[in-house]
Amino acid sequence: MKIKLITIAILSALIFSGCDKNLDVLPTDNISSENLYLSEAGIEAGLAGIYSRILFAYRGADFAFSYPSSFTDEAHYCRKGLTSFIKNNFTPSTPQLAEPWTELYSGINAANIYLEKVAAAGFLSEEDRLEYLADGYFIRAYMYLDLERAFGGIEGIPMPLVENRGELLPRTPGIDVYKQIIKDFEFAAENLPDDADAVKGRPGKNAAKGLIARAYMYLAGEPFNEPGAYEKMRDWSKAVIDDGYNELNPSYKDIFIRLAQEEFERKEVLFQFAFSYENQNNQRASKLGSAMGYLCEDEACYKSYESHYATVSLVLQYRSDPDDERGLWNTDPTYIRRTYNCRPIGKVSQFRYCPSKYRRQYEEDPSNTSWGAHHWPILRYSDILLMYAEAENQLNPGSTIALDAVNQVRNRAKATPLAGPITEDLIQEERRLELCFEGLRKYDLVRWGNLEEKVNETKALMEELVADPNFYNDDWLIYGEPNMGPDGLPQTGDEPAVLETRRNVLHTSFEHFEGYNDFDITKHYILPIPEQEVGVNPYLRQTQGW
Repeated sequence: MKIKLITIAILSALIFSGCDKNLDVLPTDNISSENLYLSEAGIEAGLAGIYSRILFAYRGADFAFSYPSSFTDEAHYCRKGLTSFIKNNFTPSTPQLAEPWTELYSGINAANIYLEKVAAAGFLSEEDRLEYLADGYFIRAYMYLDLERAFGGIEGIPMPLVENRGELLPRTPGIDVYKQIIKDFEFAAENLPDDADAVKGRPGKNAAKGLIARAYMYLAGEPFNEPGAYEKMRDWSKAVIDDGYNELNPSYKDIFIRLAQEEFERKEVLFQFAFSYENQNNQRASKLGSAMGYLCEDEACYKSYESHYATVSLVLQYRSDPDDERGLWNTDPTYIRRTYNCRPIGKVSQFRYCPSKYRRQYEEDPSNTSWGAHHWPILRYSDILLMYAEAENQLNPGSTIALDAVNQVRNRAKATPLAGPITEDLIQEERRLELCFEGLRKYDLVRWGNLEEKVNETKALMEELVADPNFYNDDWLIYGEPNMGPDGLPQTGDEPAVLETRRNVLHTSFEHFEGYNDFDITKHYILPIPEQEVGVNPYLRQTQGW
């Protein structure tokens, strides 16, 4: 079977020029869902329309990446004056809250239309029909997964399916939402092509299997604690491992360089969302590389702004193992200063290290704008290994099998291997070190039941270190401009005999504590339903606590 190549970047040339949100087709073509799905090309256009809604929901990076990282033990937003769900100072009426909800439900509506029409498309062979349906069920399940973990919890979310699309619906309980998500992904896992045969921008079987493991991961923890979920989480992640196709990229940083260069490397990255900056059209681009990336102040080089800081606890954890290559890649101690010929220099304070996992200098056209074509990682093989390790350890505490899976991840990063026995705490910390800034941390802390604990620990450590007169920036001894010698490079042998030291301090122009101070565990473990949705749907109840 050969279904035509549909990369999101190519399709977005069609989709982002303007869509009817009900049908997800170009209004200028005067096409309705009734005559769109009369050919295979129309089916592909319909599928592209579904993806367009996700890209609109994600493109600003606030919902998918900033929110799950900010004011956890991973990172925090640092700008003053913003009212946002990123900062724990928002209400259900905050306008920004409605954007991802609206776009994702628009995508779900488009997916339901697509599934209905593909099922009835008599011109398709049965093999083609099943694969197209698998594509639709996969992406619908992903949108529901994103909505449920952010807005749903025990109370769940409205869940329109093919048979009741267009109706005003109450919330489907969270446990039943996950059952439907798993059912959709299982259909996809059965009928998608093998990953080696899947076309760029489209999922393969292992992507679906891995996301089933992720769904069971959320069911296994708080607030569901579903019996048998850890067994399913282990079995589905092991199914990906046993398939033998996927593997770790030998170079950690190469994963993210390839994403910046718009490459599809499916061995490690099982699934990714692709953006495009062709002809500098920011309607098809994203802000991932600038909002959550390496800081560059000089727009003559490229633009990446200072909106988040990695937590000092994460920075210090990385520095405790100098061999761990993830530390300098994810929390780089340097930045590019304005009018400095695009040359990196050291940051004065470890309180002010920006997340640096995503680096715009590797984009084809980083130009002087915040928008770029940086692809987004959705599911990586290291996550598969860590889900497997977590589930295995829950079922068999201290498991050597779990230890081996974690050490596979650490060995790739050149980190010091764990000697064992493996523990729940070690696995949780490894997820932070490996998967930071990938849109997972807050959801992890919620399911482990330690979100409040980690928020308080992170804030307390900052307060303690701010008051410590002996808390110096050890990175400055290597990367500080005065310590690099005449050649401006670190550790080349021309450094001064006496090195300059710098104490770590906060910068009064930026915010460090506001979101931690405003945190309220009775409500900030979940997002409220946008007020406008509650207002127009008489069957929809607001989340308890909001």
